[in-house]
Amino acid sequence: MSALLLAGGLAACGQSGAQGQLTLTLGDQANGLQTLMTAAHVLDGTNYQVKWAEFQGAAPLFQAMQGGQVDTGTAADLPTLQAISGKLPIKLVSALQGSGAGTAILVRGDSSVHSVADLKGKTVVVSSARGSVAEYLLAKVLQDNGLKFSDVTVQYVLPTAAQAAFNSGQTEIWATFDPYHSIGLASGGRVLVDGTQGRVSGVGFISAAESSLADPAKKAAITDFLQRLTRAEAWATANPDQYAQVYAKTNSVAPDIAKKVVEHGQTAAGPVTPQVVTTVQGVADLMHGIGALPTDVRVADVTDTSVYH
Repeated sequence: MSALLLAGGLAACGQSGAQGQLTLTLGDQANGLQTLMTAAHVLDGTNYQVKWAEFQGAAPLFQAMQGGQVDTGTAADLPTLQAISGKLPIKLVSALQGSGAGTAILVRGDSSVHSVADLKGKTVVVSSARGSVAEYLLAKVLQDNGLKFSDVTVQYVLPTAAQAAFNSGQTEIWATFDPYHSIGLASGGRVLVDGTQGRVSGVGFISAAESSLADPAKKAAITDFLQRLTRAEAWATANPDQYAQVYAKTNSVAPDIAKKVVEHGQTAAGPVTPQVVTTVQGVADLMHGIGALPTDVRVADVTDTSVYH
């Protein structure tokens, strides 16, 4: 399925711009960045052409980066670490900070599961693949409640398929992220636990291919893109109702779902600071410790702050 999503995403974005004009291809998930930056009108007047590559989850997005088909990608901390652990040649160029509220473990409204302790012996569907932020939330809350990751059976399912199974009652417990989290709530689910209160870092990353950063023209375009993203996040924070209206229309979701997605979303974008490095190193250490991260990633070694200078 990932291969099909990869092909579909790239076919939608295209690969070439106007003759002689630089094209920056931006990897996105579920139209998140594209909706934000279009709503904020921050991409007007670029001296490069923007192409969007849309994917359901981080795994197919990073496959596209591996193939040299996108210049940047956006993903939560753990899937980005997973890609780096798999030797994907990327650097962390920007951090997106949120509360963690967009990540949650949902249960069906009629489920007998009412606490994390009740998860023992249960099957949990995790979106979208091994190494997602939803998997980290599951691992963290199990650990915090004296359980082992092996105390549950995990199934990895891409978000739209998991959403259909959850809505139909085939799936009882679903660890996921927005917009699927908010859609699941609107379909009768309830939150068992979410990523607030430090359960997840709330950090997302914009990563850039090392090959793109090595090209001076593309690096300059990435710098400009990140400055525009910072303005877009500030606009969304100042205009949540307007942003929710655009999100609902652009993504064909109900206004109440769009409002929740906006409420749960990131609130700031900026350089990858030492504090972010320390926080995300803790995520890497926990997941490496339970075997979910194949290699011991050192976050500071894969960070590039030069795009902000």
